[in-house]
Amino acid sequence: MNVELEYLKHDDLQEYKCLLDGVLGESVDLDTMKAKYRERHPSTKTVVAKKGSEIIGTITFVLIDTFTRTGDPKIEFLNFAVAPVARGTETATMLMNFVIDYAQEYGYQSITVNCGVDAERAHYFYEKMGFERDDRARFVLVV
Repeated sequence: MNVELEYLKHDDLQEYKCLLDGVLGESVDLDTMKAKYRERHPSTKTVVAKKGSEIIGTITFVLIDTFTRTGDPKIEFLNFAVAPVARGTETATMLMNFVIDYAQEYGYQSITVNCGVDAERAHYFYEKMGFERDDRARFVLVV
């Protein structure tokens, strides 16, 4: 499968939204997505995997440059999704390697992800890619 990786473009948003909705269950409405795209922060990067013009995978990663403790600066990723037709084709590995290569090239010390406790397939993939489970507590405040 001939897959190319590139940063998300405005013209890709409709198809990007369809991928997120289909794989992750939902995303913001298209108008909100377009507004967020226009206002995107330079520390947030979204990469898409394309087969021809079709988006078959994506990953968003955030650069965290706090430099306040061991392990900083770091990258956290989210919205990691691969279309069902592209699973088993190394698309997920290509996307993850993009983030790993970025981290190494720009001096980031670690890469983290928050993942649902029941997402065993994702856990297996992350461990296969070299990630280790972290035993720190996770707290969330919805405002």
